[in-house]
Amino acid sequence: MNKLPLLFLTLFLSFNASSAYAEHIKLAGSGQMIPLIMELGKAYMKKYPQDIVEVNQKALGQVGGVMAVNNGAIDIAMSARSLDKNEKVLQVQAYEFAVVPGLFAVNDNVPVKAVTGRQICDIYSGKIKNWKEVGGHDAPIVVLTRPESDSTKIAVRQGIACFEELKEPVDVVVLPKAKDMFNTLTATPNAIGMIDTVALSDAAGKAKALKLDGKDVSPSSQWPILHHYHLVLGKNRGEAVKRFLRFIKTPEAQAVIKKEKATPLNFTL
Repeated sequence: MNKLPLLFLTLFLSFNASSAYAEHIKLAGSGQMIPLIMELGKAYMKKYPQDIVEVNQKALGQVGGVMAVNNGAIDIAMSARSLDKNEKVLQVQAYEFAVVPGLFAVNDNVPVKAVTGRQICDIYSGKIKNWKEVGGHDAPIVVLTRPESDSTKIAVRQGIACFEELKEPVDVVVLPKAKDMFNTLTATPNAIGMIDTVALSDAAGKAKALKLDGKDVSPSSQWPILHHYHLVLGKNRGEAVKRFLRFIKTPEAQAVIKKEKATPLNFTL
């Protein structure tokens, strides 16, 4: 596929109106939200062929997306967490539309199916180094993590008590983007990493979720690692942007969200 200017992948579907008169909706921000927003964009343009949804494939991260929408460079920012205190003072408005469980997953060659929170902390602190120590095969554990500013890492530190102040050793592999984590986890035997249910649904069996403290992955409040997906608006609030937000609330869009292993939430515009 050819790259479009500004590294935007435009979801071109058939539409009746000339593109010269189409309204564009530009989204950017959290990389882990891209797959879900892409599917929502496709569904939206089938219903509203006069509009064009553009999803930036170069992840800006939550901070970059919020700053871009505040500056008017994009129409909607994607944030996988709530706004922080610095972002709340900006001229932006966040709408939480879905909850997505975060999880620890392993490459499909790992036979382990369940771990405790304590075992996760021991793996990520370097105390446990071999899969046989948690009931698996005799092989070194390849530990993958995300940067401290990433929403996945924040959710893990908030959700697992022993992880809150945990210091990861230098041999833990830090992957800056959600796509990097997904690609490395699915391609690396004996690996463990942090992803969410949307990414896991795209793994085609090359990675599998671990039960945590006896619990299956779930969007309920009983699951300790949850991502709160937000769409953030700034100064650009044209009719197409409003139409897209209204669409997210429809049963049609909520069906897409559920299909992507997320839980839709109602919100007020």
